[in-house]
Amino acid sequence: MTFIRYFFIFMLLWLGLYFAIVWGQIGNSTKGSQWVAEVYAKKTEYAQSITKPKIVIVSGSNGLFGIDSAMLAKAFAMPVVNMCVNAGIDLLPILEHGKRVIREGDIVFLPLEYPLYSYDGEPIVQMIDYLYAREPDMLDILSYQEQFWMAWHVSIERLYRGYSDTKDRTIKGVYGVHNIDHRGDQNNTKGSLEFVSKPETYGATYKKEALAWEYLSRFVEWCRAKEVKVIFMPSTLMESDFYHSNPKEREYYNTLATRVREQGYNYIGKPYDYMYPKELYFNTNFHLNAKGRQIRTKQMIEELKMVSELWL
Repeated sequence: MTFIRYFFIFMLLWLGLYFAIVWGQIGNSTKGSQWVAEVYAKKTEYAQSITKPKIVIVSGSNGLFGIDSAMLAKAFAMPVVNMCVNAGIDLLPILEHGKRVIREGDIVFLPLEYPLYSYDGEPIVQMIDYLYAREPDMLDILSYQEQFWMAWHVSIERLYRGYSDTKDRTIKGVYGVHNIDHRGDQNNTKGSLEFVSKPETYGATYKKEALAWEYLSRFVEWCRAKEVKVIFMPSTLMESDFYHSNPKEREYYNTLATRVREQGYNYIGKPYDYMYPKELYFNTNFHLNAKGRQIRTKQMIEELKMVSELWL
């Protein structure tokens, strides 16, 4: 009994020390989270400068690279803000950033990446890094279980960076505010992907009762209370025969729109129609190049105009 008692006390002390170390670095900037924070800041500033109803696009980087906001603005004679940044920070932060700029009378397009529909409270590396470094206030919106899992899944390497890698730098390369135009679209995306990535298995990992649906429900109800219309649309994804031949993947993409509509939401388009060949992708299987962006946006406009009574 003495051993068990001392072991229990040791574990309590160890856990207390561990969570104290995690807590101590929350709010400290990290290099990996910098570009996301800076891009959101630029997009938010532009969105808040608009004083009339606007279109707000909310998703991860498939929308950042793959939508031409100027084309949408011209087609529908409305200001457009591209609030899409990075799906890696996961569903709740993406929706919360959208809420910061959505105003009464706006229209929201949600071309969410397919894995976001399966978010079930298990954080991934980028979500942990971003929330701890840049948006600690968002932690309060998460459930206690999600907060615990975030703390439990922090790597030793991330804890080290949280204490040592806290100085912002000038960012270069593809990702960063220097490559974002005033509406929020990614610039400098000429060229094509040089390799074919392995097909994704989002159908196999899809969870019908995932927490994502609760977060989406809260978001849509929040929008409706402000008389904001919400339109779900397909993400883009590099085409692959696997998505047609594999039974789980085929069922997922064939039924996603129906699942969304069963929640009482509007979903325009079909996932397969937004899967394009490799030549139209820039640097990942979600990131369209300049030519692909034009094709995808034109397709969006055509489909949105056919059902304009749902959202205009």
